[in-house]
Amino acid sequence: MCGLVAISQLGGNVPPHAFQTAMACIAHRGPDGEGQVSRRNGRLSMGHRRLALFAPGRTGDQPMVAPWGDTIIFNGSLYNYPELRAELQGLGYPFHSDSDTEVLLAAWHAWGEQALGRFNGTWAFVLHEASSDRLIISRDRLGVRPLYACCAHDRLVLASEVRAVVAAADLPVVINREMAFDFLSLGLTDHHHKTLIDGVVQVPAGALWIQQADGHVEHRQYHHWPDVEPDLTAGQVAAELPALLMQATALRLRAHVPVAAQLSGGVDSGSVAWALGQHDFNGGSTFLGLFGYGYQAGGEAFDEIPRARTTWQKVAPHVPFHEIRVDPTPTMDDLESFLWAQELPVGTPSPLAGLRLYRAMRQAGATVALAGDGSDELFAGYTRRYLPVLLRDALRGGDWRRAKALWGNDELTPAGALARLAWSLPHGMLHLLMDRRPHVMALQDDFRNDLRPRLHSLADHQRQPLSMMRLSDVQGGLLGQVLRYADRNAMAAGMESRSPFLDHRIAELAMRLPMSEKVGPRGGKQPVRLAMASLLPPEVIEGPKNRGLGHAEQFRIGALPLSDVLTDLPLGADEFINAPRLADALRRAPTDPRLWWPVCFLLWLRQVEQRWP
Repeated sequence: MCGLVAISQLGGNVPPHAFQTAMACIAHRGPDGEGQVSRRNGRLSMGHRRLALFAPGRTGDQPMVAPWGDTIIFNGSLYNYPELRAELQGLGYPFHSDSDTEVLLAAWHAWGEQALGRFNGTWAFVLHEASSDRLIISRDRLGVRPLYACCAHDRLVLASEVRAVVAAADLPVVINREMAFDFLSLGLTDHHHKTLIDGVVQVPAGALWIQQADGHVEHRQYHHWPDVEPDLTAGQVAAELPALLMQATALRLRAHVPVAAQLSGGVDSGSVAWALGQHDFNGGSTFLGLFGYGYQAGGEAFDEIPRARTTWQKVAPHVPFHEIRVDPTPTMDDLESFLWAQELPVGTPSPLAGLRLYRAMRQAGATVALAGDGSDELFAGYTRRYLPVLLRDALRGGDWRRAKALWGNDELTPAGALARLAWSLPHGMLHLLMDRRPHVMALQDDFRNDLRPRLHSLADHQRQPLSMMRLSDVQGGLLGQVLRYADRNAMAAGMESRSPFLDHRIAELAMRLPMSEKVGPRGGKQPVRLAMASLLPPEVIEGPKNRGLGHAEQFRIGALPLSDVLTDLPLGADEFINAPRLADALRRAPTDPRLWWPVCFLLWLRQVEQRWP
């Protein structure tokens, strides 16, 4: 992964200070090099910070300029670039490096938009076509690599991170109240093209934007997910998954730098570990082993290492296994560092575990890390989220037999079922219920009352049937926030994160499968569990989705030393948060994970006030 900044100015030249400030904001994304170019007679500036994964010498530096004059800045990796390069060489294109960036330039020149469908990889890139003076902007199918945008002051700004966009656009930091309400009431992030900063938006996954020479921007999608195939079964998908997973893992091992992999006690990272165990490392990349995350005293109930060790011993005992153990209660320094890396609020402190793991892998010498991200979102792995929806849908349809079967699953609790059913109540009753929750009571009354119409919109989303969640959870908040966690954590440690489950072939297979085949009375993620049933330990296959990486941290909010941030509120915080009521809620319910949302919001606002450009 790398970082990029592009500023296209319609009138006059790009302001040098705005561009340089934005470049400084993404310096951490590229420890191996920096480059800048100017085009359109000073009206277009393109900058890049490089993390060298392929062609680590100067031949892979960016911005990269093709012999025909096109210029590109590119964040990501094209895993199948050797095959594409061979095809392009057959068309007469010469190559001067072993870089995937050079292949991307030639592929666009040869095939145009059709090149995007040939790529197996992750990307966000901005390409200036010399012949047409167009600016080509694209993001990969799932949005694994970040790209944010802003149009202000006759200026189009694109960058890998929000802070860089704010700096490049010379934009005042104004909090989007609707996005703030979504986060403070339900912990939602990355679920919308808007961000918490007014004027800054996400370029959508699968986007192809084209800015013409006159400044007009055409917004298109080059990729659309396939429709559901009603007759496709979990068993049929499970039969295809192991081979696809092995292929996807082998592609993501391609790098000219050392590689490591995460291993928790679950099915997802265990499946990747199995695929790694089938790989012959003798003639390929340097693989440094599997890294597990666990706790010191006090976090034993959530410790992933025992099951991770069991998986390692079964699927890949010939590779090293490293154990990382931490205190289950994070320090404020830990959280401040984590939030600075994430740059926007996060729905749970659990991803702090990912940051710690990336740092440990980087310290061991790795620059690429493999993980199991995306499986839960693609294959409906959040059992406690989906079973109440299934129950509600069964009750609505009068399917009492199915409702009874669902009730037999231990992860469908009365509290979970009632919480889901509550979203179907009339809006007035829903307001009464929400207003009694401790994290909602901690919000300012005026803010909460002003945003009541927003709650109606969120309720409509929560009422959607299970079948509709297929697209919304992949294109909305669930996958989006996981991808941001991984990207920012990895970049803060100077690494690139890669997940075989995010291979577009696996994603398309998952999208074709009906939701009813992914989750049911036996729980969620059924195709993956079926596929790996004979390949992973039984306790991993049958284990409930109630733990996961960093699970202990989310229950320690009340143990944090928060007196300073609660008594000396960041600028503008009192518009959203009632600090005395939040302090009282933390005393009364110190283990309520939802209280993290207002706490995180305050900590983030303090960073915006003190450290943002």
